[in-house]
Amino acid sequence: MFRSLIVFALVLTFGHVSTTQAEGIEAPKQVDDKLWVMGVPDQKDLQHFAEHQGQIVISLLSEDEVHDMTDLHWYSQQNLAFYNIPVDGSKGVTFANARLLDKLLLQHSEKNILVHCSSANRVGALFALRAAWLDGKSTSDALALGRRHGLTDLEEHVTEMLAQ
Repeated sequence: MFRSLIVFALVLTFGHVSTTQAEGIEAPKQVDDKLWVMGVPDQKDLQHFAEHQGQIVISLLSEDEVHDMTDLHWYSQQNLAFYNIPVDGSKGVTFANARLLDKLLLQHSEKNILVHCSSANRVGALFALRAAWLDGKSTSDALALGRRHGLTDLEEHVTEMLAQ
């Protein structure tokens, strides 16, 4: 009730208020034979991933975001290995983090992997950097791959990085 009153007051003041979270990939999206991407998984997502031979989860949530998660036990309940590469917004979209992601993907290349952040935007950003810097893809191809993996709001930032 209190939240509704606040939203109503804000609507009266500003004309509209968006109460939706960041748009992104809300359910696990398979992008390769052994790779899925998404925003933050819930317990059902993790259970579904594990039931379909999922083995590894790589989180790109920042340290604060991971600290705020109260449900880290879901990963162990599903026998999923959990790795975290802290990517703190655009400042965490770096070559070093793209390389860390690449290292984990190569280390577990024979396993089914889910990579997530809050909306998949950071996921797509690091995959675009990885494609260009480590796999030698053109900027156009790297950005297309990034979009397929969830790149949205960080595309301009990634484009600037690839132009350097």
